[in-house]
Amino acid sequence: MGSEKKGQPNVLFVAFDDLNDWESVLAGHPQAHTPNFDRLAEQGILFTNAHAAGTMCNPSRASVITGLHPTATGVYRNNDTPFDLYKTKQTLNKHFKDNGYFVAGAGKILHKFYYEKDDWDEFVGRHKGEGLITNRENPDTASITKLRGSSLSWGPFNAPDSMTFDAKSVEWVSERINRKHDKPFFLACGIFRPHIPWFNPQQYFDMHPLDKIKLPLVKENDLDDVPLIGKNIAFSTTNFTKANDLRNSEHNTENETFKKDGQWEEAVQAYLASVSYADAQFGKLLDALENSPYADNTIIVLWSDHGWHLGEKEHWRKATLWEEVTRVPLIISAPGMQVGEKSKEAVSLIDIFPTLIELCGLPTIDELEGESLVPQLQNPKAQRDMPAISSIGPEYHAVRDEQFRYITYGNGQEELYDHDQDPNEWTNIADNPQYAEVKQKLKK
Repeated sequence: MGSEKKGQPNVLFVAFDDLNDWESVLAGHPQAHTPNFDRLAEQGILFTNAHAAGTMCNPSRASVITGLHPTATGVYRNNDTPFDLYKTKQTLNKHFKDNGYFVAGAGKILHKFYYEKDDWDEFVGRHKGEGLITNRENPDTASITKLRGSSLSWGPFNAPDSMTFDAKSVEWVSERINRKHDKPFFLACGIFRPHIPWFNPQQYFDMHPLDKIKLPLVKENDLDDVPLIGKNIAFSTTNFTKANDLRNSEHNTENETFKKDGQWEEAVQAYLASVSYADAQFGKLLDALENSPYADNTIIVLWSDHGWHLGEKEHWRKATLWEEVTRVPLIISAPGMQVGEKSKEAVSLIDIFPTLIELCGLPTIDELEGESLVPQLQNPKAQRDMPAISSIGPEYHAVRDEQFRYITYGNGQEELYDHDQDPNEWTNIADNPQYAEVKQKLKK
């Protein structure tokens, strides 16, 4: 593979929506089929203990683009408005543009496909075009299945990838990769799947036959040792946009309906199909870069805004402080750094911004709250002191280090899990006096 003149590296910045650890390399589900995620992991460092700072699209993406925790951005939920934030802070893309990069992007980088026009050389959020299957559309209406009384829906359709929304984003970014550039580029590509609705071409459902689907491991009465607020969150279905959403601990409607209507396997199949579809689109982007003159001098950052529950902890969405939501895929491949290794250190998505600043030699920004991951890219066994912090609101936070997850909901409502003994977070040991010191350290 040839390379243009060396100098500042290019950046390919790829964001996925609602992608949990169901990739082969992260082993979150035994039937995951993700050859392209796995291919990138072989070319860079896979962070196996990476976490989102916010647990919904809006706060997580606001934190990544500003390098600040929700406690600094004030953006905790999807209905918070971060537009002043993007105008007043030096965002990641603006920092690259101000420092001589060609900066362009497509798809969903910020919530609701928002972008600050002057902070990009080119950007297209929502694609238009005849015959295009939009990100929430299924042209085969007869194949759509809906969960009774819920917004969750899924189903296959017969159309080639090339007619789908994410394929258009990939095509758009690939075209810019293949241009002749006279300055380094920062190209962002937002891939919408596996965000709901889980509508994908039939071939991706076929990869995961329904009669062979394995359900996630769950524990009966798993919420018995979870504090009241934790139960409220598990039972929530609206990302807390309705006033009563955090007052319900009686009726776990979605989980009960999935079990009653026998649709759990179908939903797992549809999510796995969505992940395989997203992986295939990413593969086309990877191919475009590998076949370009810029292959040897481009940093690739792959991340997801947050994870997703599929029945674990009796929950079916995002917006919790448990492992299924805060833990996300994060892979960084950079010229001159280690390849094919894993880092187990707890890291945060807000670490991406300072990492790229260091790798690309850009001016530092003092107010960034993350820490550069370059030490781990050089030596995957390098240790960090700072745990990863995830937040749902000013009072609700999770702290994750290499071994433990501590959750506080304020008012003394707490959870603590030891991942060495309990990787599924089934046993809350917050009240166990043996762990008082651990809890105190993480609480700090």
